[in-house]
Formats: sequence, structure tokens, C-alpha cells
Amino acid sequence: MNRNHLKIIACISMLVDHIGYFLFPQIQVLRWIGRIAFPLFAFFIGEGCVYTSSRKKYHLSVFLLGVGCQTVYIIEDLIRNGRITFSSDCLFLNILLTFSLGIFACFTMCDISEAYHKGERKTVIAGSVILTVYILSLFAMCTLLWFFRKQGDSLYFDYGICGMLLPLSAAVYRDRKLKLMLFTLGVLIYCLVFTYSMPYVWFSLLSPVLLLFYNGKSGSKKLKYLFYIFYPAHLGIIYLIDFII
Repeated sequence: MNRNHLKIIACISMLVDHIGYFLFPQIQVLRWIGRIAFPLFAFFIGEGCVYTSSRKKYHLSVFLLGVGCQTVYIIEDLIRNGRITFSSDCLFLNILLTFSLGIFACFTMCDISEAYHKGERKTVIAGSVILTVYILSLFAMCTLLWFFRKQGDSLYFDYGICGMLLPLSAAVYRDRKLKLMLFTLGVLIYCLVFTYSMPYVWFSLLSPVLLLFYNGKSGSKKLKYLFYIFYPAHLGIIYLIDFII
């Protein structure tokens, strides 16, 4: 399977998950199927950071789409409730904004790897310090937001620190076997973190299984923007259906 095939599977999984979450919460199997999506998208975010020809464009595309989606959530919340408070659902920041924070870590890791292979020791050390400080800052931020969330605030990043760092596990190695091994370890850690709040999270381990069949090829470039559009489009339709019924 190429990248497009796996992204289509991820999109279908995400669609099923959101249908289950918003429209049929009583049908748990839909949420089980939905666990496949996040790890697959995280993997391709990390891989995208390695192979993109324009880092700035790639980063901005993910970030701005995330901002656009969040704006829709805010508008939808305003229509429903008439106001925004710290407990409003729209302050739960979407996965694209989470990934946009992880992308910087992936780019830094790519620079460290490149410098290492060139024998540029000082650059490796400097990059490692920057990456370490950045990751610790993400941990501190997520911990602080988690504390406020316990007090009733909704402000938080979807998937938290796991969502920010799982793409990094796909950006460390170029070798496919090593990449998949590290990524599988990352998914396992993610499952351990979320198992208390989401016991069915272990279905996420199906994602590395699917990646065993990944041939490393991208597939048709014509589908590139379709994947960008699908995320806000399917949520908008589901929100509309939920609002009507």
C-alpha cells in the first residue's frame, strides 16, 4: 500500500470515529475503529517533515488549517450557546494545532540527523539542546493545561503531549524498519497514557500493523489537497447533522 491508501484508511477511520462520537455514542465499536486514525496521521506528519520540499509551506498549511477549523468550532459554539467561556468545548484545540507544535520538533530532529551524518558535532549538540528544551517546554505547558482542565477549563490540545511527540518517532530514522520499530514504541506509550480514560485505545496498535504493508511510495499527488479538505469538511457535515437532529 502507498501513502494515499493508508491516508484513505485513516480518513475512513476518523469519519467512523466522529460519527460514533457525535451521532451514535452508544455504538462503541465505532470508537474502536476510530483508534486507527490518529497514529496513522501522526506517522505521516512525521514522515512529511522529513521529505517536504518547503518546511515553511508545510508547517503553515497544517497550522492555518487548524486555525480555520478551530474558528468553525468557535462559531458553532456561539450559535449553540450564545457565548464563549473557559469551559466551552471550542477551547479544546484540534489535532492539527497539536501537530503544528510537533512539527517544529520533527524539523529540529531532521537537522540534528543531517548534521550528525556530516560530522558537524557542534550543530548536533546545539540542535539537541534546542530540541530538549522545546520538548520540556511542551511537557510543562501540557501539564499546566491539564491542571486547569481538572479545574473545569476546556483549554487543552487534542491528544496532549502524545499528539505533539508521536510524529517525532517517525522522523528520527530514515530506515523503514527502525522507523516502524520506534513508531510502534511511541504508539504503545500513547496507549499506556490513555488507557485509563479510553480503555479501547489499544486498537491503535492496528496502525503499526497496517504500516507493515506500506511501500514507501506517495501515490497520486492529486489527492494531496483532498486530505487537507476532508478534515474540516466531514466535521462540518457531522456538526450540521447533529445540529438538525
